[in-house]
Amino acid sequence: MTYTPQGWIILKFTTESDYYFKVFASWREDDRWRLSSGAKNPPELSGCGKYWVWPQESGSCYHLPVHGEGGCSFYSEHALNNILAQSGVGEHVIERVNLNEINSKT
Repeated sequence: MTYTPQGWIILKFTTESDYYFKVFASWREDDRWRLSSGAKNPPELSGCGKYWVWPQESGSCYHLPVHGEGGCSFYSEHALNNILAQSGVGEHVIERVNLNEINSKT
């Protein structure tokens, strides 16, 4: 399955021994959001240069518009804040990161 959100935010999940990234995807027109399954490798820029291609561990793939980072509706931002509030509750530390941070480490 391929998902192409209007806006997106990258979340880094860290445990004592590992880390991975998830995409918090947002669609403004129908006020919905989705959290990806996760990936360790950074996304790659598409051949057309209009979106980032990010395959996930589940087999799904996210096509992230180049200018969509940080975009979300009031509703989805509320959901995002609820996810971030779970940081440290279990074994995961959850933090919001920028794509530049991920790409500079590869």
